[in-house]
Amino acid sequence: MPDPEIYDVIASQGFDALVSKGIYAMLFPVTRNETTGDFETDTATNLLNGYPVGGISGSGDTADSEEFQDQLMGGVNKCFISGAIDPGDISFNTYYSLSKGRPKIQSIKHSRVITPQFVLMLAVTTDDEDMLQGWFAAGVNYSGGGEIKGDNGKIIGSSLKFKVTGMVKAGSEEVGLIDKSLYGPLPAYIDFV
Repeated sequence: MPDPEIYDVIASQGFDALVSKGIYAMLFPVTRNETTGDFETDTATNLLNGYPVGGISGSGDTADSEEFQDQLMGGVNKCFISGAIDPGDISFNTYYSLSKGRPKIQSIKHSRVITPQFVLMLAVTTDDEDMLQGWFAAGVNYSGGGEIKGDNGKIIGSSLKFKVTGMVKAGSEEVGLIDKSLYGPLPAYIDFV
């Protein structure tokens, strides 16, 4: 039987060619500084390092409808104003690695609620060999996924879903350039040139 790592290389190359189109995902945990109590992004740990992504979809934001008229105010029709905005969710596909398994993403522990739980950034390559061009960045909470789908000899896929928490930065001008080292060490078969 062939080495499972050979399957991973073939699956990753197939996923890159057919699905991901050169999108690089960075998922950094958000932690609380025990000294100051401030929230900090752990950019030393990219939980999606080496997992190319594609098939991205996200819902748009929606505002809650808050009723502000009742029967004591008179009139027969209800009146509403916009309330807090729900920024939606984002989901994407990745390939399932036979040797690495699913990305190691944990859901929120009830005793440790941090909002947002992660910072998700999506980027593409640039002409500068040291930089990536970010085009999406947001605080997110893990909403599940990780199912496995596909056939042996083809791309075996998996998907992840996140609930967006807070403001979203979208577009290359808003997100800006990202140091390529934040993506982490790249597998030998990924070529940025």
